[in-house]
Amino acid sequence: MSRTYNQDCVLAYALDLLGERWTMLIIRELFLGPRRFGDLHAALPGIGTNLLSKRLKELEEAGLIVGPGPGEARGSYRLSEEGENLRPTVHALMYWSIEYFMNRAEPSPPRECIYSNDLQPDSVALAIELFVNKCATPFSNYVLHLYIDENPYTFYFMNGVATARRGADAPAVARIDADVATLMQAMRSEIYLPQIRERAKLSGDETVLNHFLTSLSPGAAVAEEVARQIRARASQHA
Repeated sequence: MSRTYNQDCVLAYALDLLGERWTMLIIRELFLGPRRFGDLHAALPGIGTNLLSKRLKELEEAGLIVGPGPGEARGSYRLSEEGENLRPTVHALMYWSIEYFMNRAEPSPPRECIYSNDLQPDSVALAIELFVNKCATPFSNYVLHLYIDENPYTFYFMNGVATARRGADAPAVARIDADVATLMQAMRSEIYLPQIRERAKLSGDETVLNHFLTSLSPGAAVAEEVARQIRARASQHA
């Protein structure tokens, strides 16, 4: 760490380690899986190569990431177990940010981001991981492939916790193909299960698909139940 708060406080010590500019965004990029130096540099516009090298070295020395081995000039960086343990903390900060900026009336770049349908697939995958973990009901373990604008991701739902990874190498019991707009609108509860099913391509285990889509859209379960009640009442009066 290049600077310190010099305070005997566990929060200060954490910020000594993680509070430098770009550090948390590098960790965010590695949540979806290993990345090469060039991939990280391309995904973080504005950071210079020297500063990126410095931050990666600091994170490696802290034991939060694992870098390329000796002689692996084109090797990848990945999170260590300690780095992976930051996932719930980052989720909490992301969700706080969403609630904070959505509850403010004035226009702002963060609000525009939240309401945008033109985000990068990686950003959408991380947002889905956040929402699925926030809204999911308990379910048995499963693996699902999600293709966002044809970019493959794998969602591992294990012991009630969902984790997203780039790629679709692992076997899965279900698959969803959808565009960014559909997924973002679902997370904002602007569309519900019927519209999602119309606009996305679904295949595989129907129970898994229903669980994932319901978890993705916080209002989906409520909307589906209301629709069911309306249909039931209509049939009674038919």
